[in-house]
Amino acid sequence: MKKLNGIFLLIVLSTIPVFLEIINSKTATPLSISDSEGIAPPALPPLSLPEDVRMRSAILNRIDSIAKDGIQKRIFPGCQISVMKDGKRVYDKCFGNYTYEKNQKVTNSTLYDLASLTKTTATLLAIMKLYDDGKLTLTDKASKYLTFLQGTDKANITITDLLFHETGLPGSLPFHKLVLQKKDTTIPGSLKDPMHFIPLRSKYKEYNSDLVSRIPSDPYTLQVSDSFYLDKSIHEKAMRMIANTPLGEKTYLYSCINFIVLKEIAETISGMSIDKYLNDKFYSPMHLKDIAFLPLHNHKKDDIAPTLQNDFFRNEKIQGFVHDPAAAFIGGISGNAGLFATSEDVAAIYQMLLNDGELNGKRYLSAKTCQLFTTTVSKSGRRGLGFDKPTPTQAKGNPCSLSAPKEVYGHTGYTGTCCWVDPLNKTVYVFLSNRTYPDDGVNKLARMHIRQKIQDTIYKSIKKN
Repeated sequence: MKKLNGIFLLIVLSTIPVFLEIINSKTATPLSISDSEGIAPPALPPLSLPEDVRMRSAILNRIDSIAKDGIQKRIFPGCQISVMKDGKRVYDKCFGNYTYEKNQKVTNSTLYDLASLTKTTATLLAIMKLYDDGKLTLTDKASKYLTFLQGTDKANITITDLLFHETGLPGSLPFHKLVLQKKDTTIPGSLKDPMHFIPLRSKYKEYNSDLVSRIPSDPYTLQVSDSFYLDKSIHEKAMRMIANTPLGEKTYLYSCINFIVLKEIAETISGMSIDKYLNDKFYSPMHLKDIAFLPLHNHKKDDIAPTLQNDFFRNEKIQGFVHDPAAAFIGGISGNAGLFATSEDVAAIYQMLLNDGELNGKRYLSAKTCQLFTTTVSKSGRRGLGFDKPTPTQAKGNPCSLSAPKEVYGHTGYTGTCCWVDPLNKTVYVFLSNRTYPDDGVNKLARMHIRQKIQDTIYKSIKKN
């Protein structure tokens, strides 16, 4: 029987490419990169000498030693770092490898899992565009667009509340529990349906075979990893979990759930999935070819840095699928995480914001909208409208260098990423890594303040008037 089940599984798995083609045609948004002559101009200019923009190369190049030291101390296996000043690229380098086994070098086309940097590189962009087009206001209640919040204690949460992380919603929610059940020890795994049995390293729980599948088919259309698909009803159940979760105090609490809700609002208003909306409004016209949700629909696995060697929930190496469990269990296209990109493509987006909504002669957002979102700060002073901010008075938790002025805005990501824009010094700084590989038990990147040290070096390299 065990042998027959194995043969059946091989037959079933051989059909994956066919089903993937069907699903990809419905869910993936292939990038359309072309101009009127069929040749895509680069989103960013060629490298310039730092001295051209009143920076000192000798100091700026000290970033090299910081990055190499991080790799040598096994803080991260590799990284990409981009710096722009006055609209010019002054530093753009790659270091290390995908893993500590040094089997593949990081290049400028390596995609990294942005983690929570997704919040401002994707979800916030969509909200800004919808605001710019007059399709929402910051005082709108989320329940105006999301029926699952109507009649709940969340009915009065506004878009501003969500952007400031002042809703009372928890930091995250265990969406994975929606597909778990008590472990049935009466039937050995070898006798269970091979198409719907996905092992979980737990003594007490297992995946509900009615809700999971090893191959894509209707209704199993939410892909969690290589051979792990969920029933599409899980998304609705996750939204119901949000609605049913009691609210806490409406004070500042950083929450991934806030941005999951913002993504749902953006999709409801736009009438399309957020990945398609962002591709249509920003990524494609900006000629960004290495930025995507569900990147395996458009890129090879070897193009993407892995984030975990052996994930507990998926029991396999995570490469090309979002690291964040909450985002993974709602299909990988989420408002809190799920976007993959190179440092160059990330830099282009934030250079557009620094330019008040314009890049390479094309306008994407009005200057007024950019100014509103990048300068408004909550009463607590902790957050901007969706953006993270420096906290110079709280040095221990400050995501930025102490040299960063209060006007700086941007975000960090759990996998070891960040982007910071300084409108006073006209700089954009991007750091991408996979510090979570092979495991994410200890965040040495945060403990060693690597990202802040690099940012501090950037400031030291700027010549004073």
